[in-house]
Amino acid sequence: MDKDGARAFVYAKACGVLGKSFTGARADKLFEAKSLSELWTLLFSEPCPMVPEAILSQQIEEKAFSRFISQYSGFIDQFDRPDSYLRDQFFIFEVENLKEIVDALCSGEQKLPVLMDLGKNTTLHYDQWPHLDKITAGTEYAWLKEVPDLHKKMDVEYMLDIQAVKHLWKSIQKISGEEGNAVKNMFVEELVLQNIVWALRLKINFNMDKDDIINHLIYVTDKPGPQDPLCVQVFKVLDKDPENISEWENWTYKDYINPKTDVIWRLEPSWIEKNARIETNKKASRLFHCYPVTSAALIGWFKMKQAELGYIRMAVEGLRFNEKSLLEY
Repeated sequence: MDKDGARAFVYAKACGVLGKSFTGARADKLFEAKSLSELWTLLFSEPCPMVPEAILSQQIEEKAFSRFISQYSGFIDQFDRPDSYLRDQFFIFEVENLKEIVDALCSGEQKLPVLMDLGKNTTLHYDQWPHLDKITAGTEYAWLKEVPDLHKKMDVEYMLDIQAVKHLWKSIQKISGEEGNAVKNMFVEELVLQNIVWALRLKINFNMDKDDIINHLIYVTDKPGPQDPLCVQVFKVLDKDPENISEWENWTYKDYINPKTDVIWRLEPSWIEKNARIETNKKASRLFHCYPVTSAALIGWFKMKQAELGYIRMAVEGLRFNEKSLLEY
């Protein structure tokens, strides 16, 4: 199928999938389910398996993820030569799988851990378990040959996170035109806000000093400094007082912070995280609808469906632990 024909076909299919998805206001339905079996019936056409709740909760998440990957992979396969950045979206999941493998090996596990099933969209050789050097051979992670000491595991995970972000950063630079700018804006702001939330949690919850916080930031240049596009906003908040709301009134993301109340005010990173998630979903929706029949629109679809997986996970956890999840869309 030629590229224009593939884009038109895929966009029509993607619209159909979104119409049945639990994104936006439809996500509320996930939290109306009274049991895991009811949630299963809402999500899938197959009968709910008769298994313990702990197993059913895992099966719901795994099946939802598998469907998401299958749908997205099916879209990409319609192109004779798909844009590389479309397939590169799998990279972040592959890195998460590799981190799970490293964790299992560090802990002395005998069996391969449960991983996200990426089908053919992975470069790792899982059949070579437990030999890390063979699992990563010939891949972009070939540098990771030896199982790190337990106290070095977090350093390796950080290196993998940086590798994933830099890979995606390089990938989206290939997207041209107005839609390319929209993709880059969404990608950058999402990561900027993740950096901000992470930095504020380290400062507020763990009382970590400024230099240590900087060493935990994600970045796309040579180091996490004030010139890095993902770090520049973090450097603007590290010296702010999290208990003085007046210091945040002119901040770029002031609308994301928790409002002042009659009780003593303290900045809550979870509020910024929630509002950042909402804004990312809005940008993904605009990307999909404003740039139809483009490869960039599929990135918007991907992000919306990724958000749906997060909502499904929240609904599952809410039902398992009898906690009502409160979300705004």
